[in-house]
Amino acid sequence: MILDKDLIQKINLFERLTKARVKEVFNSNGLLIVVNIGDIGKAVGKNGEHIKKYSHMINEKVKVVEFNSNPIIFLKNMVMPLKLDNVEKDDGFINISADTKTKALLIGRNQKNLERYNKILKKYFDLKIRIK
Repeated sequence: MILDKDLIQKINLFERLTKARVKEVFNSNGLLIVVNIGDIGKAVGKNGEHIKKYSHMINEKVKVVEFNSNPIIFLKNMVMPLKLDNVEKDDGFINISADTKTKALLIGRNQKNLERYNKILKKYFDLKIRIK
């Protein structure tokens, strides 16, 4: 991640508004903000008011994900609200089983979503997603 002035300002605004600590920010197709363990409640706010207000202020889509040291839980946090049938870790891969509609949403048009999830997962765990 390359931090430019605009992104640093967005991180500072988010932390001031929510009182949650930002671990990482990914800026592709909206902001994906990874917060420290236990900060998701502060980040989202009651009825999502912090996220709604922040998203409106910066005029961008925002998704907040809680970090977890377990890669399977972290992946589930990332793809939420999608429901995955089965998730297993196996030699450098995380294998995901899901219904057809969920698979399509996971992969995204031109594999954009899958590439984004793989990039984030690789940064923390050196794992890759395999969809079955």
